[in-house]
Amino acid sequence: MDKKHFFATFALATAIAMPTTVVAQNAKKVLLPSPTKEAKPGLRWWWLGSAVDKQNLKWCLGEYARKGVGAVEITPIYGVQGNEANDIPFLSPKWMEMLSVVEQENSTLDIETGMATGTGWPFGGPWVPIDEAACKAFAVDTIVNSSVVIDNIEFPIPQKEKSFAKLKVVRSFPVEGQNDRQRVIALFESRTRQKVKRAAPGGEGYVIDHFDSTAVANYLSHISEAFEKNNTPFPHTFFNDSYEVYGANWTPTLFSEFEKRRGYRLENVLDKFVDGDQKVVSDYRETLSDMLLNNFTRQWTQWAHSHGAITRNQAHGSPANLIDCYAAVDIPEIEGFGLTDFGIRGLRTDSGYTRRNDSDLSMLKYAPSAAHITGKRYTSSETFTWLTEHFRTSLSQMKPDLDLMFCAGVNRMFFHGAAYSPKDEQWPGWRFYASVDMSPANSIWRDADYLMKYILECQTWLQWGEPDNDFLVYLPVRDMWRRDTKNWLMQFDIHSMAKKAPDFIRTILDIDRKGFDCDYISDRLLLSTSASKGMAKTEAGTTYRGIIIPEGCVMPEAVKAHLDSLSQNGVKIIKGVDEAAMKTAAAPEKMKTRLGLKMIRRQNPYGCHYFIANLSPEDIDETVEVAMANEYMTWFDPMTSRFYEAGHNGKKVRIRLKSGESRFLLCSSLPVDAEKQTEETGHTLNLTNNKWKLSFVDDQPRVGQTFKLKALTTWENLSDSAAVTMGTGVYETSFSLTEQQAREKWTIDLGDVRESARVYINNVYIGCAWAVPFQLDCGTSLRKGKNTLRIEVTNLPANRIADMDRKGIPWRKMKEINVVDINYKKTSYAEWKPVKSGISNVLLRQMEN
Repeated sequence: MDKKHFFATFALATAIAMPTTVVAQNAKKVLLPSPTKEAKPGLRWWWLGSAVDKQNLKWCLGEYARKGVGAVEITPIYGVQGNEANDIPFLSPKWMEMLSVVEQENSTLDIETGMATGTGWPFGGPWVPIDEAACKAFAVDTIVNSSVVIDNIEFPIPQKEKSFAKLKVVRSFPVEGQNDRQRVIALFESRTRQKVKRAAPGGEGYVIDHFDSTAVANYLSHISEAFEKNNTPFPHTFFNDSYEVYGANWTPTLFSEFEKRRGYRLENVLDKFVDGDQKVVSDYRETLSDMLLNNFTRQWTQWAHSHGAITRNQAHGSPANLIDCYAAVDIPEIEGFGLTDFGIRGLRTDSGYTRRNDSDLSMLKYAPSAAHITGKRYTSSETFTWLTEHFRTSLSQMKPDLDLMFCAGVNRMFFHGAAYSPKDEQWPGWRFYASVDMSPANSIWRDADYLMKYILECQTWLQWGEPDNDFLVYLPVRDMWRRDTKNWLMQFDIHSMAKKAPDFIRTILDIDRKGFDCDYISDRLLLSTSASKGMAKTEAGTTYRGIIIPEGCVMPEAVKAHLDSLSQNGVKIIKGVDEAAMKTAAAPEKMKTRLGLKMIRRQNPYGCHYFIANLSPEDIDETVEVAMANEYMTWFDPMTSRFYEAGHNGKKVRIRLKSGESRFLLCSSLPVDAEKQTEETGHTLNLTNNKWKLSFVDDQPRVGQTFKLKALTTWENLSDSAAVTMGTGVYETSFSLTEQQAREKWTIDLGDVRESARVYINNVYIGCAWAVPFQLDCGTSLRKGKNTLRIEVTNLPANRIADMDRKGIPWRKMKEINVVDINYKKTSYAEWKPVKSGISNVLLRQMEN
């Protein structure tokens, strides 16, 4: 084995091997999973104009590491106005030098280095010739006399296509009831001429033909050359963004590939193809799917492996079977786009400044399904894209949609994202056109490490063990391919899935409502599934309690025969969402059916563990049966890293989750050290009407005064300077407790926090309230007599940026799209009303075990 191949194989095996937890001989307690670099959150890192320098690269990376980031993915994009002299062309020696700086710095910070396999998106660049660019076809359809020789017909070609269109084939077909007429269809091949979207300097050019293996190979070879010529180490991971190639419905070899794969010639049924015949169009779409999978996705992954790297891929948007494309890479990645309105109590909705999340549970499960059935350890996510409008996103708004992703199977999230911006750049610095901004230029960065720690805790547990979903669900892609056949190309982007797969979406959501969980499987992967002790077992070894076939779906005969074989060997094959049949194979989770909780379950060496999120408006305090209960039941709170005894009787467990809360439930054969849970007694101390002092730190612009408050209030209306500042307000008061009160357990409830709050009692730090419910355990910080309370509340940048727009201060200095609103329109924030900042009520709540 040559050296390069050895290291490539070693790197790949290390990166994607399933985790193992060794149970020590004679162990008496659970050996809990330990955090790894991969359990830390990742970050998409926008390089505007690639105008980076060594000093600021090191500063940015140091900031990311300090807050808990474990991976960066470099995506070069358009530059900054007036900064052209500092732009660095993509893949130039200078660019490769900057990449080396990042790799060297990350090796000391324990941050993983990744990069997009190009600039902007999709893949393309100046080295892509027109005959390897994204390809399209169009038909000219006419009726002429039967005596006309079709080779002599001059077909009208749109003016914009004349320089590019090539006649591919002409066919004549009879016209029903008109023997003296013939229908003539000419198919022309052309190029879309799509250019790389949001390209960086040195990356401008045509988008490649993803269906053409030669075009893909030549594109990747150019990137390899840059690394080899500059002696630059390849990154750990190469990334591919969602497939956003528009109108590319063809490739020069499609006719021959169609005949080879489908067994008949597309040219001979060109009339049916043009007319939208369901079978013919479905076969055409399947051929494109096969070509994209083989010529792009697999080739790209093999290329990365040959250089010791792995691939992270967003398959959504592809005109292909998404499961196959996700399964062909090392880390499948799904995407959230918008904010989900869960109705969580106390969570600011910010009406008018958000957009609906197009990624519901059914969409979020595509990438995790592919990872689960193929034994991949990680499923990643592009997280918080357009969660809210710029400058208005809080840490608390992030958690619910993140929890939904975790429940879908994501266990390696990436923020979308952070723009590289020099340390001394005037605020707000360099910005990516879309939100959310997770960078030191955002005020929420001050307390971002608490969100990062929550992610670390959750992903440590979600990467532990193996998936334990109940059923495989056959993905009825041919049913989808038979829709809307007048338009040849069908792309499975997240924004249109409700139209393309409404029946499948209903099936998945119905399975969830009935208390079960599932993964999707394609024809290819189903055909390699076997029967094992009455379970369906994928080639990677993942087992399921049955296979659900959606109602009336079209499937190949080979798949039908394989399902019959599995059934004969004891695997339950269930037609449609048949609740009774499903219950014979698996036990439904009553925390879903009765309580409406979201959850995911994973196996571990001691039993299993659940991640459970209350994404509902109601607080939950109920005792329900848990399907995979075990001898020991223990709660783990990823917000505090504390373990609590779970009150249980047999399989029944008491579940207490306030609206917006999340927990892990460990069901194990061995115990874990845990403390007793506390609950409210009903006794409270209301500190809202105390006298408070409010001062400011890190305030930009400076407020310049201290406020003496007769009662607690937010600060945006206290003065003109307070109305526009971005920073941290420090609220201080004192209160007295009796000796008996000081001995009791208390939590502090901050009500509606705008937007995160660090709390100190008697100068003892008790925690940061950054997500609903904004409550913290006071621990042992309270004492008899006088107690001091200091609450450091950090607000959003919204008021400051609105003030800058009202004053006409130019800050939108990025090229191309610059900064737009949630509807991709140019905008001004001058009309924004002041956003609440600070807190307006504080309660101490007495607790007992």
